[in-house]
Amino acid sequence: MTTFFLQYLHDGVPKSRSNISSYIQLPRCGCHLIFSRRHPIPSPISVLRRTTTFFASPSFTFEPNSKPVPIREHDPVLEPLLRIVSGLAIPPWRVFDDLEGVLSLAGTWGARGAVDVMRASITAPVFLREPLRVYAIATRFRWDEEADLASRYRLELSLHDEQHQEALRRIPTCALVRLFKFHRKRRDEFRVGMRGEGLVMCVGCGKVVDAEAWAALLWRMFWEIDASPSRDRLCSLEVEEWEEMERCLGQKCTGCGRAVYERLEVLEKVRRCLADLPDTV
Repeated sequence: MTTFFLQYLHDGVPKSRSNISSYIQLPRCGCHLIFSRRHPIPSPISVLRRTTTFFASPSFTFEPNSKPVPIREHDPVLEPLLRIVSGLAIPPWRVFDDLEGVLSLAGTWGARGAVDVMRASITAPVFLREPLRVYAIATRFRWDEEADLASRYRLELSLHDEQHQEALRRIPTCALVRLFKFHRKRRDEFRVGMRGEGLVMCVGCGKVVDAEAWAALLWRMFWEIDASPSRDRLCSLEVEEWEEMERCLGQKCTGCGRAVYERLEVLEKVRRCLADLPDTV
């Protein structure tokens, strides 16, 4: 963790600029606050007071010759936020931690404009690779559209995998409950949609056939969609190699010997049921 110090400078920038290797050019507008470590970052007080509630608060007073105030933030967190509130360009985000850190600091400082700017970045492809983290941030800031998009991308993941537990802990409790209810709703609606095909009559002779093979296939699909809600797995060729699928397609009517279930009809039924499921929270 880097420790920065707020220092006060009147009408200008540090006199010894020859030692500054990294410097944000800001317009000269009277008094500046200097966020300094080895590389001072001058920020006009007027800008900070207009863009943040923290510096605009009457309780925040900073005068010449005041003692430095420590601000413990990483370099990739403080500098982008200062650039955003000052209307300057920022480099592309490198990792999710940087964006999340800047959002957290912007929230602490009450930099609403900076938060809105970063909202436009949260659904970039590089971040949607981690949809649970996007969902956590979107629900924390009550960004409904971004939360819905993240929940759609989340369908590729299993909420039960140990690797996702840390991301789940970041999600606010109410939003996490909604996510699990959504997960269960998709699973249960799929089961209801498929269950009606279990008790059938042979199209050749009209005899009622045993539904045991179909029930076994249905339960296999039920647990598969519980583990991975995405439709890709159940629509893949891998499904046709399941033992339960082979048993189901191989079942013959005991009356006339005709196949009870047709392969294409079964696969089409699965696709229709999956297409009817909700895809956002």
